[in-house]
Amino acid sequence: MEPILDVESLEKSFPGVEVLKKITFSLEKGKIYGLVGENGAGKSTLVKILMGLHVPDGGVIRIAGEEAQIRNPTQARREYKLDAVFQEHALIPHLSVAENIFLDRLDQFYSAGLLNRKLLQFRAEEVIRPVDLEIDVNKSADMLREGEKSLVELAKALERDPNILIFDEMTAPLTSEVVHMLFGIIQDLKHQGKTLIFISHRLEEVLQICEEIIVLKDGNLQGIIHNSQANDRSELRKQIIGMMTGTEKGLDFPAKQGRRKGAERVLSARNITTKYLKDVSLEVRTGEIVALAGLRGQGQSSLLRAVTGLQLRTQGNIEMFGVPVEIDSPRTAMKNGIFFVSDQRDQEELWLAHDVWLNMSVASVDNRTRWGFIPMNKDREIVEDMVRKLRIVTPSIAKIVRQLSGGNRQKVVLGKYLLASPKVLLLDQPTMGLDVGAKVEIYYLLRSLADEGIPTLTVLTDLEEVINLPDRIFVMHEGRIVREFSGAKINEEELLDSYYG
Repeated sequence: MEPILDVESLEKSFPGVEVLKKITFSLEKGKIYGLVGENGAGKSTLVKILMGLHVPDGGVIRIAGEEAQIRNPTQARREYKLDAVFQEHALIPHLSVAENIFLDRLDQFYSAGLLNRKLLQFRAEEVIRPVDLEIDVNKSADMLREGEKSLVELAKALERDPNILIFDEMTAPLTSEVVHMLFGIIQDLKHQGKTLIFISHRLEEVLQICEEIIVLKDGNLQGIIHNSQANDRSELRKQIIGMMTGTEKGLDFPAKQGRRKGAERVLSARNITTKYLKDVSLEVRTGEIVALAGLRGQGQSSLLRAVTGLQLRTQGNIEMFGVPVEIDSPRTAMKNGIFFVSDQRDQEELWLAHDVWLNMSVASVDNRTRWGFIPMNKDREIVEDMVRKLRIVTPSIAKIVRQLSGGNRQKVVLGKYLLASPKVLLLDQPTMGLDVGAKVEIYYLLRSLADEGIPTLTVLTDLEEVINLPDRIFVMHEGRIVREFSGAKINEEELLDSYYG
């Protein structure tokens, strides 16, 4: 079968970094392909070249046998019938869902200078129907949940009827139920003769849906693996991790410490009640990693936000080291040593267009200000020390954060708060969207912080992490804590049973 997409000797470099090194592969019509590799392996750069966001330095791209010169996303979509759905949404917050869907074609809904809103609504409802999304299309985009935004982006792409569709980490913010539904849509597209490229750091998803898996490492094509259902899934996963990382160890977790004798109570939440939470109480002690687990959307993130003043509490109080503290905003939380790290890293934690230095120093710069002035040499020295401590891969602290890999961006966020001397860290899915190697670095960093006296309370959704990383686990269901687990060995069956209350 003649390839629908043929990539030959594709090359791309940025100043001081060779990102893609003579990548060659072919994709056939009506197949689902996985694209995997650690952060920095070249996946995003490859996708951006295919979508016309980057121009390659060398090599050839052929689509349906014809050489393609893709210069921008509009050309990729209209001329070459190639589209992508990204983890980072491109919806304009203050516009309605319907306006976002037809943003580049709104003129077709105008007559005599007036927008025909009924027709716009009708057409938008038609567009979202194939993705089983039941929302008011007149609602502004900023009112949608993350999963709904992802499905709107997918609906927009499907409406353009692409022959090749790329899913770039789209499943990262989705619940398991929505992922299951998405996989049904992907299978339907395959049967329609579409070619799908599926990118995810969740290898279980890749193995479940993809027929062939393209593995990148350090800008090189390591190989293409045929995913036969006859293969042992665990052995195939081990093989892929080995190709991605150069090791077959897979995920490696630091040893659990458990509750230590005489461990001091750092953070106590008493009877926390909000719109989403019902009388939640817990404690975090020195030396601990404590996890909030359960099905997505059961109140785990809401609890972190309520503790740090990001959500209004109707009842309950917070104590630090046994002393009641008044927390009504993130500022007062930080003054009391409670620091929250959002799961919306790029939207809520980082200034992507600014450098590592500014992003990392901003939360603690007041500590180094004297008479209204910032001693720049001291500020630079402190940031550079933290970059070395966290092993952030960047040529300098002047590097723009947007140009870093996901794992290094996450470490910039953590470094920002570590410079502010936290007493406890509240982390919402700290490894979401990270590759195997970056995840392991975060695990060991959290354990190191606990050993240094900075405990963490973290929302975890990956079952392997829930079982192997924390010293204690609080399972939440419908806004309540329904069970606590602790100890080196966790019974997986009992844990999953508790997820359902």
